[in-house]
Amino acid sequence: MSRGLFLSVEGIDGAGKSTHVDFLRDYLISKGLQVVVTREPGGTVVGEKIRDLLLTSDHLHSNTELLLYFASRQEIIKQVILPNLENGVCVLADRFVDASIAYQGAGRQLGIDKVKTVYSLLEPTLKTDATFLFDAPLDVALERLRSNRDLDRIEQEPREFFNRVQQAYYQIANEEPYRVKIIRTDQTIPETRSVLIKHVDELLASKGIV
Repeated sequence: MSRGLFLSVEGIDGAGKSTHVDFLRDYLISKGLQVVVTREPGGTVVGEKIRDLLLTSDHLHSNTELLLYFASRQEIIKQVILPNLENGVCVLADRFVDASIAYQGAGRQLGIDKVKTVYSLLEPTLKTDATFLFDAPLDVALERLRSNRDLDRIEQEPREFFNRVQQAYYQIANEEPYRVKIIRTDQTIPETRSVLIKHVDELLASKGIV
């Protein structure tokens, strides 16, 4: 049995990422793949407790935030992601390590090297086969974010924070264009999904799946 595909979706809050996760899962299933969707932080008993801490705690030190994200990530790797990949199941992760590079490394200004040092402690240090980076102009993303619902601790950060996060995502995509595909969401949902399907089909073809 071949190893399953490991995919992730990323983007700043308000970029429209969550709108397309279920669609992507269903499209992969339509191509004959078994698919498991995970989310970060969360996805395990320990991870969900950490998620609550991260999204609701006041005055959380940035280093503590970084380490908590990776603690949740370690649990979901060992309990969910790795076992499914080894069984040939496609894992679709709603955020992975790129999120820590962008949010904690750049947004919190902890530095990319610090994040990568913590990343090196994971067992194993998995990397996605492909990452779909959903993107919209910052003003559009923030308007969506702040008009839809109550905001958690991170979603309440100022514009400057999200600008740093977005620029970090652009840098990741620029450095790894073979892995990270930018998908604009400041267009109609059918147009966005058409671009997403194109990238997915290219990936599946490169892996000999279709």
